[in-house]
Order: sequence, then C-alpha cells, then structure tokens
Amino acid sequence: MRTNRLQSPYFFLILAIVLSVPAFLMYLGLLPFIPDEAIRALVSLEMMQSGDYVTPTLGGDLYIKKPPLYNWIIAGFFHVSGQPNEFFMRLPVILFLLIYTFTIYHFVRKELGTRMGILVALMFLTNGRVLFYESEHGLIDITFSWLTYMLFMLSYGFMKQERYLSLFLSAYAITAVSYLMKGLPSLVFLAISLLVLFISQKKFRMLFNWRHFAAMGLFVLIVGVYYLAYFHRNDIPPESLFSALMGETTRRTVIRFGWVRTLTHLFTFPLEMFYHFLPWTILAALLFVRGSLRKIRSHPFLWFNALIILFNVIVYWTSPEVHPRYILMLIPPFFTLLLYLYFDLKKDENQLCKWIEYILGAVLIILSLGMLFPLFVDPVRKFPMIGLISISLLLTLALITYNYWKQEPVRLFWIVIALLVIRTGFNLVILPARYMEAKEVHSREIAKHIGKETRGTSLYVWWNPDRIPDPYYGKRRTEYAFMFYISAERREQLRFSSEIDSRALYIAREEDIEGYEVDTIREITPPDHQGLLYLIAFKEMKKQ
Repeated sequence: MRTNRLQSPYFFLILAIVLSVPAFLMYLGLLPFIPDEAIRALVSLEMMQSGDYVTPTLGGDLYIKKPPLYNWIIAGFFHVSGQPNEFFMRLPVILFLLIYTFTIYHFVRKELGTRMGILVALMFLTNGRVLFYESEHGLIDITFSWLTYMLFMLSYGFMKQERYLSLFLSAYAITAVSYLMKGLPSLVFLAISLLVLFISQKKFRMLFNWRHFAAMGLFVLIVGVYYLAYFHRNDIPPESLFSALMGETTRRTVIRFGWVRTLTHLFTFPLEMFYHFLPWTILAALLFVRGSLRKIRSHPFLWFNALIILFNVIVYWTSPEVHPRYILMLIPPFFTLLLYLYFDLKKDENQLCKWIEYILGAVLIILSLGMLFPLFVDPVRKFPMIGLISISLLLTLALITYNYWKQEPVRLFWIVIALLVIRTGFNLVILPARYMEAKEVHSREIAKHIGKETRGTSLYVWWNPDRIPDPYYGKRRTEYAFMFYISAERREQLRFSSEIDSRALYIAREEDIEGYEVDTIREITPPDHQGLLYLIAFKEMKKQ
C-alpha cells in the first residue's frame, strides 16, 4: 500500500511543489540584470518615477519597441514591495511559470489523464532552458508563452464544444493582452493557430462568420483604448510607432540576415532546440519508431498539438536570430506528443524506451557523483560548509537514483525530482561563484555609489548632439543596468541630455566630450563596459 502511495502522480506533484521553493526562489535576486532585463526594469522604474504609465521611456526618451503591459506588472511589484531590485523584477516570472505549469496540467489532464497532465507540466518546469535560464531572469517570454498556450488550448476546447463565439472572443481577448505585452508576434500566433484549427476541422468558412468579426472588434477595442490614450498624450506619428513594432518582428528574419545564414540556420535550429530543452528532448527519438506518426494522427488532441507545433515553428525555423525562449509556448505541446508515445510504446515493452531509461539513469548516476566536484574546484571549495552541501546533495541524489532504478513505472517522475534538487545545488554552489566573478556585480556597486553621491544634484547621461542615434540601440552610451541602479538609488529619472547645464553633472564617454571644456569629477571604470566613462561638469556653454 505504501509503495502505491509513493508511486502516485500526486505524490510527485506535491514533492515537486515543495522542492520548487528553494529551486526557484533561493538567491533569485543575487546577480545583476542581464541586458534585456535591464531594459524592462529601467522602463518600469521610469514609469514609476514619472507617474506616466501610458508612455514607456528609456533614459527619458520614448521607448516604442514594446507595448507597456509587462512593464506595468513589474512596476506593480516594485511599488508593492517598495524595492525596485532584481528579486522583485524576477518574482513575476516565477509566479507566471507556476501558473503556466498548472495550466499545462489542467488542459493535458482533461484530454489524456492525470498522470500525463502532471508529468507534461513537470517536464516543462524542469527542462534545461527553463530550469537554468528562463527562471533566473525577469523577461517577458514565460508570461507571453503562457498566454499563447492558453490561446491554443481554449481554441481547441471551444472547437470541440462547437462554441464558436466563445472561441473567437477568448482567442482575441488573449491576443489583445499578449499584444500589449510583446506586440506583433501575438498576431502571428493567432493567425496561424486559427487557420490550423479551422482548416484541419474543415470549417474554414467559419472564419468569415459574424462571430469572428465581433471578436476582432473586441481586440480593436482593447488595444485601441490604449493607443487612443497614448497618441493623445504623445505627439508621435502612428506610422513611426508601428514601424518600430514591425522592425522588432522582422529584424531576426531573412530580411536582415540573408539566405546563406538562413539556410545554415535551417540545419542547426533542430540541434540547438534539442540541446536547450534536454533532458526531455531525448524522448524525440520515439518519433522515429514505426507507427508513431500514425498514432499521433489518429488522436484528435495529439494531432492538434502536432499541427500547432509544425505551422508555428516555421516562423522561427526560418529566422536566423532566434532565442529558445521565443518558442516556449510550443514546448508543452511537443512534450505532450513525446510523453504519449513513451507511455504507449513502454506498454508494449519497446526496446527504445528501455534504452532511453538506461541513458537517463546513467546520466543520473554521473550527476550524483558530480556533486563531489565542488570539493576540488576553486573558488567553491573554499565556501563555508561546502563539504556538508556536497555530501548532502550526493546522498539525496543517490536516494533518488536508487528509487529511479527500483520503481520502473515512475522513472520519469524521479528525473523531475532529481532536476529540482540539482537546481537547488546550482543555487547553493554556482550562483555564489558567479557572484564572486561577475564583472556586473562590481559595476552595480559603482552605479549605486554614484547614485548616492549625486543625490540632490542634477545628473544626466550626456548625448553629443553631433552624434546620430543608432537605428536600433538609440542613444545608449552606457549599459541600461548601470542607468537603472543609479536611477533607483537617486529615486528619479536618469535622462539623456544634449543640453549643457553648468550646474549639472553628466555621465559621458570619452569620445563624446572631445572639444568641450569640462571638469572631470572622476573616471568611472565599470568593468562590464567597453571604454571609459567619466563623471563630469561642463565649464563652458558651447564648444571651444
């Protein structure tokens, strides 16, 4: 009886929830922002400081590459916590990751049962890309992908029930929200997904039904209310804003990179995605078992998942500059296919399933022994209590490995548990080591010191008026993370300026102040920057 309880999917779900607390929250705010995080954080902070939540800005200049919804979320966490910092920037990602995980469980369970629902959800939570990258950074993509996955699943469910008005209204409402978060990619997912769904169900004519047009009106209403407020407040041509949004969508495609890079990407893309979403992508070998595609084709839910993956992934497969986070909404459907095949073939004692289990088990043994590695490597071997940490991790993973080999029906569940333990060990050992060695940590301290030192004095980032802004990077003359830490410490916007005020201080690059008479307050040397920065005051009102 006891063995049956310990092999219940709910046992592993509860255990995974418990282990997720240290795995995802420990040292969440330890490391400084990466560049993409810094942009989101700085835009959100400037909204709070200016009180203008309609107009995103970056260094006081209009920021038009992304709509503001995710910045509102971040600003809300900053405001409630009173602490605009890395932890509260990243906390929304963890919350939406958990919501996403339970959403996967809900929809897969309805179609394929509890065991499948729990395991597909936990596989998504513990794939390599999510576990060791996306969950560490405060980026848009987890939340955007959750909304897009909701679009897929609700559309399928309402189609089954022939509730077409609900289908269209929910699809366009979700798309309106995701559009206000990331812009035009949401419309691409909507268009492809609706075409796939209605064509595969042989109901293409329904796309011209009044219900569809009513849902389009809902989208226009939601998005239009925001843009009416935006253009009322800002004197900017609409074509400039939408051109920027279009540029964000097309800049990673063949339009920018050409055919040679694109053709190379066609071959490397599958291998890159296989690597990033390990260990679960090892199950992809099951797709090549004879009869596997026929099984997928014969199951309506699986076939819908397959079509959604196939037609949506084309956009990214043909785009040379693609990050794995861009396809996070397609990973749960992919894992759903793989796990169904695994259980179906395992039931027939397929040898490939056994080989996959042997490989995962061997990797688990190696990783268990790898917990001793920190005892012999600088600087982690000098950490306090590193011996206790390493031995504890070794023993825990040894127990998990024992259960993995002992309990054949739930081997994949034990892999999930092992991965969450490994992530906790990663937090205890690797993150502090990165903290000790990261150049960005020292830059953060420099920025905070400048912020404290210049409180009460006007401070700007100098933009030489003779310089032409970069078409993509605008007026960036220093890292946005550096600007964020200064701005947060000063509790006011740090703006770009080309106007000389002899009573103000400026942060400037050396090449931008040639020909000007300045007093150099200090040389700033952020180690993560290219070139020197100076804290200066202008002596004269114009060039010499």
